[in-house]
Amino acid sequence: MSIGDELQAVVTGTVTAAGEDGFERARRAWNLAVDQPVRAVVEAAGADDVAALVRYARRAGLTIATQPSGHGAAGNTGEVILLRTARLDELHIDPARRTARAGAGVPWGRVLEAASPHGLTGLAGSSPVVTVTGYTLGGGLSWFGRKHGFAAASVRAFDVVDATGERARVTADDDPDLFWALRGGGGDFAIVTAIEFDLHPAPHLYGGRMLWPGAHAPAVLDAYRDVTATAPDELSAWYELLHFPGADPMVAVDATFLGAGGDAEALLRPLEKIPGRLADTRAVLPPAVTE
Repeated sequence: MSIGDELQAVVTGTVTAAGEDGFERARRAWNLAVDQPVRAVVEAAGADDVAALVRYARRAGLTIATQPSGHGAAGNTGEVILLRTARLDELHIDPARRTARAGAGVPWGRVLEAASPHGLTGLAGSSPVVTVTGYTLGGGLSWFGRKHGFAAASVRAFDVVDATGERARVTADDDPDLFWALRGGGGDFAIVTAIEFDLHPAPHLYGGRMLWPGAHAPAVLDAYRDVTATAPDELSAWYELLHFPGADPMVAVDATFLGAGGDAEALLRPLEKIPGRLADTRAVLPPAVTE
C-alpha cells in the first residue's frame, strides 16, 4: 500500500502524495523560491485528523511539518509529511470577555474584521493573510506591541495534539511549562489546532506611511529619532530604507497610533516638516486594517 493510501485510511481530509495530480500545488510554500520535497501533503479536516496523523507518523517513524499557510517554510522537509491546517477555520469572538478563539487556519484579517465592530483588536502583524497560530507561536510583534506586548503574551489557552497523538488543552494552570514554551517558542513542542487569546480596546486608530526620495534619509532619521525619543506607548513607528529593482532609493516611516488622529499628527509633526514627500497615506483607520 502506498503512503497516500495509508494516510487516506486514517484521516478524513485530503491526502496528496508525491507523484499524484495536484501534488506540486499542495506542497508549494508561500515563498515560491522555497522547495519542499515532502512525501505527502495532508489537509486536515479537523483536530481529530491531526491526532490520527500524529499517531500514524509515530508508528511509521516519520516526521510532520505543520504549515497553516506556508509563510514560514524553510525547505528542510525531505521525507516528511506536510500538514496543512487551513480547514481548521473556526472563529469565535466574545466581546464581553474581550477574547477570541481561532482555529489554526484562521488568518489575522478575519479576526480583525470580526473584532473591529466591537471596538476591539488583536495583536496582528503587518499582513492580514498570515495565520494567528503561526504568527503567535513565533512570538508575534504587533503594530500595537509597544502598548500591549507580544501577541504570545495575550494567549489564554492552546488546543494541541502532543507527540503521542493525544489532544489536550494547555493553559498556565494545566501545563505551565508547555504553555510557556508555546508562547513564542515555535511549533516544535506540539501541534496547535486552536488558540484562545485576549483582544484589546481600539476605539480609535490612526496610521499610514510617509515616503520620501532616498536623499532625504538623514533628515528623516533625525526627525524619526526626535519622534520616538518621547513617543507614548500608543505610537509605533518603523523607519525603512527601500530600494526596489528598477526604482530610485526611497525612505519611509510607517506609523500607527491607538488614539485620535489629531493627537497622532501632533506627535508626528517633526516628520511633516521634511519637504519632498512622495506619498502620505496617514488617515483614521478601522481596527481591521493591518497594512
